[in-house]
Amino acid sequence: MQNVHKVLLVLVVVILGASHRNGALCNRTQQRVAVLVSVEEEMDHAFFAHMPPTSLDVHVWHTESERLEVTADNPLQALSLMEAPKLQNLILYPNTHLRQLIVRHCPLDGVTEQFRNLRELRILKIEQCRLTGTFDLGVLLAFHNLTSVSLEANHITEASLLVDETAAEPEQPSKLARLDLSSNQIEYFHLDVVRLFPALKELLLGRNKLVMFGGNSTFLPALVMLDVRQNLLTELNLSGCDCSSLLYLYATSNRLTSFPVFSDSTVNIKALDLCKNQLTVPDAQRLQKQQRLTSLLLSQNTFRSFTTETETELPSLVRLELYDNQLESLDLRGWKLPALANLRVSQNPLKSIPDDLLARYPNLTKLICFCPDVDCTWIQRNVANVRNGQFEMSVAWKGPKSVGKGYRCVTVPYVGCVRCPFKRTAESDLE
Repeated sequence: MQNVHKVLLVLVVVILGASHRNGALCNRTQQRVAVLVSVEEEMDHAFFAHMPPTSLDVHVWHTESERLEVTADNPLQALSLMEAPKLQNLILYPNTHLRQLIVRHCPLDGVTEQFRNLRELRILKIEQCRLTGTFDLGVLLAFHNLTSVSLEANHITEASLLVDETAAEPEQPSKLARLDLSSNQIEYFHLDVVRLFPALKELLLGRNKLVMFGGNSTFLPALVMLDVRQNLLTELNLSGCDCSSLLYLYATSNRLTSFPVFSDSTVNIKALDLCKNQLTVPDAQRLQKQQRLTSLLLSQNTFRSFTTETETELPSLVRLELYDNQLESLDLRGWKLPALANLRVSQNPLKSIPDDLLARYPNLTKLICFCPDVDCTWIQRNVANVRNGQFEMSVAWKGPKSVGKGYRCVTVPYVGCVRCPFKRTAESDLE
């Protein structure tokens, strides 16, 4: 094989077969994916001309190219440049073939007008490059077929939307469904900047420096997932966002002291992740509005109790995580959780667990409680549930030397070393 451009070329043949159920019809197509480990030459028209004509997807791990040229007759459908440390010059002619462009580790500092020539582009990723300052999301409105954009791990400090308010609305509304601005340096984000993306389903802003997030009368009818984890938020007010389709909110690793506030139309939340914050009291009133909530994650906060004065029912809640808080009692008074199946309360200073826990939550199939201060007599009374794996318990983590004066270690199957008083150490007592 001719030594072309001093590259290592691996052809991965993907055979896609489609057959009629009765076996009478069988059609097969072939598509080749070219994986290039290293490219030293410029990725221009001559470079792509030497590619096998069936290679519609080119994946380059590292390139020293300073120039990327995509001509009108280039048949590529997908191009990925995983490391392009010298790429500065893009020459993009009108092209109706390329649907995916990924460029990482490069000196590109923006999305230029030339990108508009890629008329069928669906996926655009410019990650770990040199986009800095304010990024105008308005430039994405010119990409009529674009569905996913990632500008992750750049140096963007603000997202804006610069549009002519007097101009007529575009004939084709944006199809953008996924916007990833994670791992930048954004401090303030107003939902108004995404108001012209009615198809937006996923908005990712994790690992920024957010201290403020919200909006006023913002209509995002398709938004399903919002990710603001690992920021500096002390509150999360979404009362101004008409987000009736919102199902998943991830706000772990912030500084929240209160539960998120939703608009009256946002009542379909299924998963709420508020781990690693500074929450102290459950907000039953706000939680009760989320009748479809199936997963509530509240670990690594500062709850001392998890009770409510008024009876509160979450009929769909299956998973409740409260590990690594300051709970001394697993009372759960006031909570009606008929679907609760998974309860995790490890790493709490728990001393008591109600004996009627299973009676109150009959669908509970897994209690995970690695808490060293739980009364041994409670474990004795519930040893059957421990042995069948329904309860996972461990109350003495460091072996017999750590069980303390006046106690000894009794080994219970599926439990390990249980700290028990001398008078309760007989194996027969645990039968």
